Amino acid sequence: MEFKSLFTGTWRLFIKRIVTLILFNLVGCLLCFTIVLIPTVMAGLMRGMLRYAREGTEPKFGELLRFDGFLQTLLLMVVGGMAISIGLMLLIVPGVVLMVWWMYALFFIADRKMTFGQAMGASKRMVSDGGFWNHFVVLLILAVLNGLGGGLGGLGVLITAPFGLLLMTNAYLASIREITPENCSL
Repeated sequence: MEFKSLFTGTWRLFIKRIVTLILFNLVGCLLCFTIVLIPTVMAGLMRGMLRYAREGTEPKFGELLRFDGFLQTLLLMVVGGMAISIGLMLLIVPGVVLMVWWMYALFFIADRKMTFGQAMGASKRMVSDGGFWNHFVVLLILAVLNGLGGGLGGLGVLITAPFGLLLMTNAYLASIREITPENCSL
């Protein structure tokens, strides 16, 4: 993975529509307070960022309330979240490995309309094909960015969260191969 071009391309896209991206993420976060909408909002954030990164089209706020893939996203969040939590309790390393393997699973649900099992398998395959350590570095960068943003009284997250999501979207788009639901499973 070419990190310099990933960062410069993401930064150019981010600056181009910084206000819209911040508002899109902020509205998404506010909608998550309803709890029931969290899967819908998460998939909507992915769809909006994918459309923006691919086509340059501003994310549409209506995406945040589109229920496409609701059940698959909910299953991913519950099953994946529990597995990662258990992995983190078991000496941390297994949880970190699962986080890296499954970091793009939600993108596969939102983008390719895969089931949660197919999406987890596709994400693991993409990470393995692209080099585990490359994707680990992306996840580490996201953690550091959001840690810094959160350390500034929480207000820095208004900038670091949308930038980080766009960075992850670009990493997904740069790494995706001919991955289909048929050749992926958990």
